[in-house]
Amino acid sequence: MDWKEETKLKFGGHLLTLLKAYGEKHGDKKPSLRGLAARAGLEYSHVQRISKGQVDIALTTIVSLAQGLDLHPRELMEF
Repeated sequence: MDWKEETKLKFGGHLLTLLKAYGEKHGDKKPSLRGLAARAGLEYSHVQRISKGQVDIALTTIVSLAQGLDLHPRELMEF
């Protein structure tokens, strides 16, 4: 596995960790990628592929995901 694939997988894992923390903070025992996609204004299938480390993402997508998680974009990049 090259460093790019590894980075995408790490980011996806970090995204899932932050989603779980979002759920705990907001009393949602099972936060979903579908809910995150809706809050972020993104397609569910795209968010799902991001969480699995299958796609490169744009800066604007990072900002949208951060907004959907009520975070600063910097927190998404700290993985």
